[in-house]
Amino acid sequence: MENIFEKGCLVQLSISMWGARRKIDQGKLAQMTSNHEWLHATKKLVDPESLKPIAKLAGNSRLYLTSVSLPFPIHGMMFVPKDLITEVDTKLRELQSEFGYLVNDFASRYPALRDSAIAYLGDLFNEQDYPVDIHRRFSFEWRFVALDVPNGRFGLLAPEVYEREKRKFIQTMEEARELAVHSLREEFADLVGHICERFSLGPDGEAKKFKGSTVTNFYEFFEHFKQRNVFDDNGLAELVQQAESVLDGRSPESIRESGYLKNRIREAMASVHDQVRELMYQPRRKIVLD
Repeated sequence: MENIFEKGCLVQLSISMWGARRKIDQGKLAQMTSNHEWLHATKKLVDPESLKPIAKLAGNSRLYLTSVSLPFPIHGMMFVPKDLITEVDTKLRELQSEFGYLVNDFASRYPALRDSAIAYLGDLFNEQDYPVDIHRRFSFEWRFVALDVPNGRFGLLAPEVYEREKRKFIQTMEEARELAVHSLREEFADLVGHICERFSLGPDGEAKKFKGSTVTNFYEFFEHFKQRNVFDDNGLAELVQQAESVLDGRSPESIRESGYLKNRIREAMASVHDQVRELMYQPRRKIVLD
């Protein structure tokens, strides 16, 4: 018997921010062009650069959550292994605090940004496009959720409805397991494939340049792999261990300075890449729930 909610829970991260755009009224477009029926245009309400730090933090927050969790077949939900729940909650609190700081900074400049828009937009400026309380247009929230087979304690559903919903629940659990196993294998295969490509010679026989992240992304993957490998994918675990031994904690700088080392890593990783691609096409066992 295997119930994935003994291994972790779901997290739903919700980040919203003011779009700072509005459609231009068709009447205004009519004054600007005779072909306004063919046009749909939008206007920017403030300098787009002013919102980029908030948007960047929101994107980084989602990337962080993806890096420590696993996909789940319910839109907007990610599965967090139980050993990472406290870490995830702490990190999201830090990101939420930084998000709030950036929103406060934007709000302090909001009146000036709105005044600048008057000059840039001219007749297209409309005071009603601008919220009075701009803080309310931003939010950073998350919640943890654990699911269960419906009807477990209270017996609210008729027997035939309960059996149908139970089958759906089991199917969802199976899909979750398939997604989790495949996503970890694919993530690792992409890392290995990328390092093989960057460490190979170019058409001119010269070594290709590579970013430090080509190596450091592996170390980030290694850091949380054991916790994320909640379904005990032993085949993948062996390959991850091989890759960890190949890199042996070396820095990107030390690898970049040694052509011999780059070639040795490429050859070893090519073998790992072949094995992980083969692993991705192997059949996987199914979940069974009572």
